[in-house]
Amino acid sequence: MSHQQERLLKGRSFYRQGEHALAVSSFLAGIEESLEACGNETIYWIELAHLFRETGQAERALALNQYGLQLAGDDDYLICAARLGLAADLWELNQQEMARAMMQQVLANPQLYQCPYLLERLSQLCIVQEQWLPALSLIEKALVLYQDDPVAMASCGLALLKLQGRAKVRSEYHDGVSIVQKYMHLLPNAQREIHAELARACQALGQFSESAAHYMQALQIASKAQKKTRPRRLAAVEYKLRHMTSEIEIELLREKNVAQHQQVQELENVTFRDELTGLHNARYLEICWPGLLDQAREDVALCMLSIGIDQFASIREVFGSELASIAYYQLARILQRHLPAKAVLVCSGSGTFALVFLALDKAEIEQFSARVQQDIALLEYAHLPESLSISMGGAFFQAGDTAEILQLRADLAFFLGQRQGLGQLFWDEETR
Repeated sequence: MSHQQERLLKGRSFYRQGEHALAVSSFLAGIEESLEACGNETIYWIELAHLFRETGQAERALALNQYGLQLAGDDDYLICAARLGLAADLWELNQQEMARAMMQQVLANPQLYQCPYLLERLSQLCIVQEQWLPALSLIEKALVLYQDDPVAMASCGLALLKLQGRAKVRSEYHDGVSIVQKYMHLLPNAQREIHAELARACQALGQFSESAAHYMQALQIASKAQKKTRPRRLAAVEYKLRHMTSEIEIELLREKNVAQHQQVQELENVTFRDELTGLHNARYLEICWPGLLDQAREDVALCMLSIGIDQFASIREVFGSELASIAYYQLARILQRHLPAKAVLVCSGSGTFALVFLALDKAEIEQFSARVQQDIALLEYAHLPESLSISMGGAFFQAGDTAEILQLRADLAFFLGQRQGLGQLFWDEETR
């Protein structure tokens, strides 16, 4: 392996481990070394473009990937990498048709299928597009080729667990739990997320004691986590970009006419809605959290419920997805019917909902739960062996909580309530 390749892999490992400043330094050093040795610095610019896009600067990323495509010449690998970056940039800038056209060129490039990193990056783009099964297939192929890169195995193993949860399928080729458990120590900045994903995966496998242990680990890590600081500005990269990026081009990229603006608004509306129920999805709750937490810190009561249909996976497997979807839709309507004014209700997963209350006390929320349970009991399902039941897990905001901690506490209460077969509202320990 050449020194340049080592530099590139080192920078990628830093990025996977959450050390973005070190990743930038590594890529910049790679550019300088390439220029001094009259080598090809293209791939480093493409890596920096990825970092820019991940920090919300898709327009700058687009300019960098365009520059990378110019430098690529007739190198198929570099062309594939640059076009893959451009496809991700265009998607981020709401240019979906252009992004799809660019993706077709990437898929036609043989170099894609020989490089696990390109397969992983394409999988990430499929995730953004909510194409769970193609993304899962790409990660599976990447894992086969990544056997000599433990950090990459850890990162892809974590991605595999997430995709199995979203696609509601298990990989036929890889044991995601074993992979993550083997390499998780290599991702120290992702331990809370890893334990949360392991908890969900173990729960799906029926390993309930292991699942509870991972939930507790995730909750403990989240409780100890300090408030995140703002990311450092990439000043050195900004300086270099001034020599190659036209401000006029950037301004042109920002300009949109009225019709384009309306299309973007429509796309955003679709992005934040669940197709079956018409409710907002988990992405919507993510953008609501800052405002909700601000009110909670001003002593406004904030409570989160995790709500789900008991044995939902079994209902879907035994009686079919159509009947399961009907039950899910009926529960959504009942929750909406009793929803208080200052509450946020979203679909959060298979058969589950997240509900956030403001300015309600414990007794009022228990009354809400009782009304919902009464309506559920009145539903008639002739094709089910017994009546439908739901469980709820609740947690109130405590001083120092983040959104992640509050969600974990509510999810753990919901999980424990289901395990005990209560079929009712179960509070976490700090709320009881």
